[in-house]
Amino acid sequence: MLKNYLKIAWRNLAKNKQQTIINLLGLTIGTVSCLTILLYVFAQTGYDEHHENAESIYRIQTNIEGTGSGTDGARVAGSSPPIAFAAKEDFPEIEEVTRVVLVDLFNVDIIRAAGEESGFYESKAYLADSTLFKVFNYKLLEGGPTALNEPSTLILSSTLAKKLFGGQKALDKTVEISGYDGDPLKLTVKGVFDETFGKSHLKPNYIISMNTPGLGEWVKGNDNYAQNNFAYTYLKLKPGTSARDLVRKFPNFLQERGGSDLEDINMKKELLLQNVTDIHLHSQGITGQIDRVSDIQYLYLLLTLAFFIQLVACINFINLSTARANKRAKEIGVRKVVGADRKSLVSQFLGESLLLSFFSILVSIPITLVLLPFINELAQSNLTYIDLLRLEIVYSLLGIGFLTGLIAGIYPALVLSSIKPVSAIKSTISLQSGNSGLRKGLVVFQFVISITLISMVIIVIQQFNYTQQKNLGYEKNNLIGIQLNTRNARDKFEGLKSEFLKVPGVTEISGSRVSPSEDIINGASFYLPGRNPEDRTQAQVNLVGKNYISTMGIVLSKGRDFRESDSTQIIVNEATLKAFNIEPEDALTSRLLTGGANEFEIVGVMGDFHFSSLKEAIQPLVLFRDGDPHRLLLRFETSNYGELMANLEGIWKANVKDSPFVPAFIDKEVEKLYEEEKRVGQIAALFTILAIIISCLGLFGLVSYIAEQKKKEIGIRKVLGASINSVVQLLTKDFLKLVGIAFLIASPIAYYFMQRWLEDFTYKIEINVWVFVLAGSFALVITLLTVGFQSIKSAVANPVKSLRTE
Repeated sequence: MLKNYLKIAWRNLAKNKQQTIINLLGLTIGTVSCLTILLYVFAQTGYDEHHENAESIYRIQTNIEGTGSGTDGARVAGSSPPIAFAAKEDFPEIEEVTRVVLVDLFNVDIIRAAGEESGFYESKAYLADSTLFKVFNYKLLEGGPTALNEPSTLILSSTLAKKLFGGQKALDKTVEISGYDGDPLKLTVKGVFDETFGKSHLKPNYIISMNTPGLGEWVKGNDNYAQNNFAYTYLKLKPGTSARDLVRKFPNFLQERGGSDLEDINMKKELLLQNVTDIHLHSQGITGQIDRVSDIQYLYLLLTLAFFIQLVACINFINLSTARANKRAKEIGVRKVVGADRKSLVSQFLGESLLLSFFSILVSIPITLVLLPFINELAQSNLTYIDLLRLEIVYSLLGIGFLTGLIAGIYPALVLSSIKPVSAIKSTISLQSGNSGLRKGLVVFQFVISITLISMVIIVIQQFNYTQQKNLGYEKNNLIGIQLNTRNARDKFEGLKSEFLKVPGVTEISGSRVSPSEDIINGASFYLPGRNPEDRTQAQVNLVGKNYISTMGIVLSKGRDFRESDSTQIIVNEATLKAFNIEPEDALTSRLLTGGANEFEIVGVMGDFHFSSLKEAIQPLVLFRDGDPHRLLLRFETSNYGELMANLEGIWKANVKDSPFVPAFIDKEVEKLYEEEKRVGQIAALFTILAIIISCLGLFGLVSYIAEQKKKEIGIRKVLGASINSVVQLLTKDFLKLVGIAFLIASPIAYYFMQRWLEDFTYKIEINVWVFVLAGSFALVITLLTVGFQSIKSAVANPVKSLRTE
């Protein structure tokens, strides 16, 4: 019986070629879209689940409240360094703790094999306690779990080990890391780990022992429980311990251990726990992440998009199947006369839809494999054909095939199996009027999806363009930042500046501790003269060189730039004035004091500028004059980038022997802040186009069938003098009405969801009505092109051919 069903299903599919091709094409496009999105989603899930007892590993998150706007409402991923081991002492339910510090917060260092002249700038350098391997699982290719116990030791990723030592063993070899000051730091390799083992939010290139002199000693010696929340603190709880119960004990712990530290700067903060498996996808609003994280909301968006694309393909199947129901009426009547019951007929028609659905899956797999390089480039992922063999993907594909076949086929199956045999054989049955309402509703639903998706994509693109074009308060274009990450490079700053200024196209040069788009981790608390020293406000601090204001293109609303002789002078932004309630006209006569009672004179006021992402509010910022920059900032005016960079690199190599030349165009660095929004926008735009294509296929098939049904009517109208225009209107007017209804439904839906999405941005666009008008117009044009093509074809046909059998 099954063989018979399959044979009949295949014959029917082959007989109705146009309908089959349209359905197969739509389902295949939908399945490829679903498969692509599922691959990306699964690539973003499962982070840190490979660690033993991952459900018991938590990171301490710090929520900060204070009187200053520089700290109000901050949620940071780190915590103060002393908290980790103090918590282990106070809470017996904690089995182990470890801390990780991102060295990149302070500097991106050059690492080289001892004795080698050339080295590499390597970011993602960590400092970690020796307890790291008691909390996290790392697959060590060389060395053992005690690798970080000794001072002046480190472990390398397998990739970095190969870069430094080729195919040789790295264990016990010596590497040199450029010192922030003074001689390079010499470290012994005590381990090599496989960085491809497990997906983790911790992605180090190398890890230095926290027992190492210098920065490690400074971290271990930091005993302030309020400030310096840069240490990523991880707790491994004992079995049976409730994280929620432990969090309830944190307020008393923080008060007993660090109450005086918090009072000194008038700060309130709370400690929370975040399971390590939640960090990658559930860290929305938590700043200061150790590495780039994703957002579960984006994955929900993509999964929703995949669902609707597949649903649009199913709607095509339903529409075309019910529209052509009359053509199968006699077949059904004969089957019922010879004994077929309704259940067997439903099984047969569902078998046809399931066959088509699973065939589309078979076709979609090689198509996805061919498109994999394009998918990786678009999603910035490293998916391989092996990912297609994952059990989650296989089960998902089987589920998609079954549900698609069921959704697409169940209604047509019920409709067709309900045909009465006598009426079917006499050809007196007509299902068109009963199903026309449903088909119109499904077409409206398709257009609702299309218009909603088009509107959402337009708004996402608008917001991304806004982030790129918004006046950030400084001129990001034609600005280069060059790292000065060794003592030698910083000592050569003045010489480099002098030589660079001779290069054609270079207009200005200055220095800074931090470049635009980088996080400012330095901060200080200030108070006004005559006020209570404990009533202080936190502000970000950057140390800059001469001509910084003009090189950056920052507009001073009051005062002047730094002079060579300035030492106790500062320049502040307007947010600082607001934080201290200083009137603009009083700014240049005001002073700020720090905790050490040092007094600084405000000599300039900058307009507020966005140093980092537009998702974050502008914080109070204080600039100090500094003669030891860690970044060289260069302003240029030329269109010949190749010649400019060649000249700069030549000068650099002639003067700086221990550092590679690594320039960064600031506008490109700013663009990286919105990589995920750009990527999701591109993915959404692509799949919106695919959804529209599927809708167009369905419309084309539907109007083709309607034109065929009305062939004789059109012939009679033409014989009686009807124009081509009137015939086209006959076939298109109903579809245009459906687009109008869909527009009225889709616009508020798109507005609601995009308004919620924009809430994540502190600085954002306003949603305008024209966005929805444009989306509706686009849908209207698509409909006219799709329906109009077939309508004109029918209108210009020779009426004699359609009437000759009458």
